[in-house]
Amino acid sequence: MSKALKVMLILPIALWLGYVVIGNVMLSTKLVARLVSYNPTDATLFYGSAWSLWPGVVHVKELRLSGSDSLLEWAVLLDEVEADIHLTDLFRKKFHAEDIRAEGFTFRMRLLVDPTSERDLEAPHIKALPPIPEFTNPPLKPELPPRRDLESSDEGYNLWTVHLERVDTTLKEVWIQQVRYAGGGRVRGGFYYKPLRSVRVGPVALELRSGEVHLADRVAARVDADLDVTMNTFDPRDIEGLDIFDTTWARVRLDAQLPGLDFIHFYTGEGAEPRIEDGSGGLRANLVVNRGNVEPGSTLSYGTSHLAASAGSLRAAVAADVDLRVDERGQARLAVAVPRATLERPGKGLPPIVVERASAAFDAPELHLMRLPPGFSSKVDVVAAAIPDLRWLNPDGAGPDAPRFTGGAAFARSSLEVDPLGRGTGAVSLLLKQGALAWKETRVKGDIKARVALEAANLLGPTAKLGKSRIEIEDLAIEHEGEALPGWWARIDVDDGKVGRGLMEAAIRLECKDARPAVALLDAEDAIPGWAAGLLTMEGLKASATVRRKEGEVDFRLLEAQGGNLAIRGRLTKSDGQDPLGAFLVKSGLLSVGIDLERDGAGVHPLVGDDWVNEKMAALGR
Repeated sequence: MSKALKVMLILPIALWLGYVVIGNVMLSTKLVARLVSYNPTDATLFYGSAWSLWPGVVHVKELRLSGSDSLLEWAVLLDEVEADIHLTDLFRKKFHAEDIRAEGFTFRMRLLVDPTSERDLEAPHIKALPPIPEFTNPPLKPELPPRRDLESSDEGYNLWTVHLERVDTTLKEVWIQQVRYAGGGRVRGGFYYKPLRSVRVGPVALELRSGEVHLADRVAARVDADLDVTMNTFDPRDIEGLDIFDTTWARVRLDAQLPGLDFIHFYTGEGAEPRIEDGSGGLRANLVVNRGNVEPGSTLSYGTSHLAASAGSLRAAVAADVDLRVDERGQARLAVAVPRATLERPGKGLPPIVVERASAAFDAPELHLMRLPPGFSSKVDVVAAAIPDLRWLNPDGAGPDAPRFTGGAAFARSSLEVDPLGRGTGAVSLLLKQGALAWKETRVKGDIKARVALEAANLLGPTAKLGKSRIEIEDLAIEHEGEALPGWWARIDVDDGKVGRGLMEAAIRLECKDARPAVALLDAEDAIPGWAAGLLTMEGLKASATVRRKEGEVDFRLLEAQGGNLAIRGRLTKSDGQDPLGAFLVKSGLLSVGIDLERDGAGVHPLVGDDWVNEKMAALGR
């Protein structure tokens, strides 16, 4: 064998032996770790043991790599790893590894806390941040500005870059801010991170198996999921809030069991209202998100048999199913079904209000995570609602002279549709059985049936125009100052009405047994003089009128009223805190009398006519 051939055979072996000796000496003496950890604030590398039998291919146990910048701190921990590490890149402050096969992957990340804006550094949301051994707790921003402004200038930039390719590792934990996943799983893919300059993720495939998601010390969900994520290269300085979705493509399959929704209190505070109880149920998702847009075929559902919320003296409980779907055209529908809901006042001795078979559907031309849809339509239906005791409607703290319900029950059903421009149409049907009301010296009890039609509601205004609506009162018993008025009835038709913020106006047609109930109510309000109350009974009354109330001012115009041998027309106005003003003309055959309501009292004007009442009505304003 020639000498040259021997050299050719021996040299590779010698080089390999030299690498094995030198490389393993460097690994065993932690020289590589000290090189990476030269500035531990920027980056720190620690491992329990490491060896290498082939250039660049390193076996490591108990590896921990951590780092920070002016915004955050992070750490990667691995129980065991084999990777092809670009050793020469270490001298350029770049940790570049490929073909990474690992066990027990843990990732932690937390944002730095500004001590000047946080009142309590022992607050729960700060104590719930993930611990990172190389850094102190809590992670505080420095009080003095950094010597180098690396966020806005490249001068002096020398932070470590991390570039991982073809990663395949089992998963142990992912802990970002206060949210922590612990359980089985697998991570495959790649990652590039140049602090304060550039981030690229993926493609990454993440499997979560039989794990738990914790929010601080609460278990928020038990999950089984698959996620495929790709994030295009972006500058973290340009990202704010949900803008991160503009760089992201993701496919999510999620099957989660929620033990409850009380984890919400972590964000709202333990004493905040409403207080959420239970809410346990299943959360399932199959979503594709492309640059914030939820793609066709995506679905998400949540169902619970019991969710309760309490605030003040009220407690509501509901069973609900929520379903979100995006069809093949990209149009989204959110459907909510409530088979049963109740509202209670614990300790008040009142049976709960019950709502059954309620549903709502919201349709939008698209679903985007970064912006509201350009317009959406909705439909809400309530098949049955019951107030078993009308005393529910009495406000707390009302004065002794305020109207109050003393008994009876109410039943309702409703339907409302809203178009993409916020215009609504619908109807409400209401039935009061044995409704009992007390007001000063007046007691009323009877049955009322009503149907109110909504023709054009502007929910953005908000204003609403009422369509043809009717109220029917049957077998009403009235007691006023000791006088009983049994068997009263009425039919009230609203031909044109409008309601809004501080506004109510309507055109009304009325047919009823007589005028006694209206007179009793006006007398109780001191809106007419007592001597007139006994005159205005008007058997078989038929009337038409307009009513307008705006910001505490009432304007009642009686266009025509006929009953018995009387005919009345006139106008009444009243402002909050002031006596009513008005004028009415009462006719009976050839006789007529005018009733004038002024600040200093009422006046009677015999034998006046239409000109008199017209002049008085005009003097009250338009």
